[in-house]
This record gives sequence, C-alpha cells and structure tokens, in this order.
Amino acid sequence: MRKLLVALTTLLLAGSVHAATLSYTGALTFQLATLPGITAPGAGVATVDGIDVDTLGLAGGVFGPVSASLPVTNSGTINSVIFTSLGNAGGTLAIPAGGPLGLTGVAKICLVFAPCAYAGITVPLAGGFGVGGTQVVSGSVSVTMQHNPWQLGAPTMTVHSPNSNVTAPAFPTGFVHGPGSATATTGQVSGVITLVTVSKTYTSLTTAFPELPLIGVLQLHFVPEPGTLLLLGSGVVGLAVLGRKRR
Repeated sequence: MRKLLVALTTLLLAGSVHAATLSYTGALTFQLATLPGITAPGAGVATVDGIDVDTLGLAGGVFGPVSASLPVTNSGTINSVIFTSLGNAGGTLAIPAGGPLGLTGVAKICLVFAPCAYAGITVPLAGGFGVGGTQVVSGSVSVTMQHNPWQLGAPTMTVHSPNSNVTAPAFPTGFVHGPGSATATTGQVSGVITLVTVSKTYTSLTTAFPELPLIGVLQLHFVPEPGTLLLLGSGVVGLAVLGRKRR
C-alpha cells in the first residue's frame, strides 16, 4: 500500500514539473490610488517552460470582462473613473524580469465641472496599461498616462498630490514561490506568481498636478489538472479497498 501511495505522489509531482502547461486559478485586480479595487477572477491553462517558470504565457480573455465606477474624492479636477469591459489580453512574460501584458476595455475619466457625458475623456486601455510607454489622449482636456510593464518586487513612482507635495506611495509587491513558500520550483501545484504594474495619470487642466496611480495586480495559483485529480482520487479509493481487504 505504501508503494502505491508513493507512486501516486510521484506521478502527481512529475505531471506538475515536466508539463509544458499548468492549470491555474487567479485574479486580476485594479485599484485607483487608495480607492477600493476591482477584481476579475479567472481560471485557465498557462504555458510555462519548466519547474522554475522562466517564461509564462497567458491566453487573452481569461480575466473579466468587468465594469465598475470608481469615485475620486481627493482631486480638484477628476470626479470619477469608469471602467468598461475590462479584461486581459494574451501575452508571454519573463520571470522574474516581468514584461508587457496588455488589457482590453476602456476607461472614462469624468471631470468635476460638468456631467460625465459632457466632461469625460475616454481612454482606450489596450496597448498601454501593463505594457509601458506614454499614452496621450488629446482634446479640450488632454490626459497623459505613463505606463509600466508588469514586474516582480514593489514598483516605485513619485506622485504629486493635490497640494503639490511629492510623495512616493507604497504599492503591492510582486513575488513568486513554490509549494511551501519556497522561492524556487514555482511551476508546481500550489506555486504562486504575483505581478504588479502601475500607471501614472494626470490631465492638462493642472499640468502634472494632481497625479493618480492606477495599480494592477495579477496573481496565479497553480492547481492540479482535472485528469490528475481524477487519477489521484481513483488511487485513494484503491488504497482504501486494499486496506479493507487486508483487515
């Protein structure tokens, strides 16, 4: 019976270590400054390159789409930001270096001096947030967004508050670990990858003041494949039957 248990455990670990794909559950969370976040849960199959996960490939459309409105109470120019059909695009990230992984959907920045239908700027998020570079939306009131790719560790960014003070807010920290919180062997069942990105947003009404950070957190938790769970369950039943026969 002990040999059968060891064989089942070995099979489970081997499937996790050597497979080119890993099943996962996870969540993609968006947060504007210190406001409550928007979370889009998801589950799928990631393409990885080995036990340490040097690269991570994700399909598009796994997380979302979600829509929500976030009110802004500490800005003299922005009333709220409305997200519509927010989700993820596909891409491949290097681990631990990080890299670009885009979004789908749009954000509408509503200004304080008129209803949002008349004083709002629509910002397409595809190709900017989570990718990098500077995005400018022109108009009577222009919006500038300075984007960063996804990364491990804690992003650093200086932000001008409404009273023009320069601050360096604390952001969530990205990390990887394998089973039992080991820093390596991420590409196994119970391995976790968390990546973070931050974009700085401001309007032309007050040049660079105030600036609002838009934060994204992507977390994946690797889980057994359904077929592996079925096989393991069958093995457990077999062990129980064998135990009863011996008794």
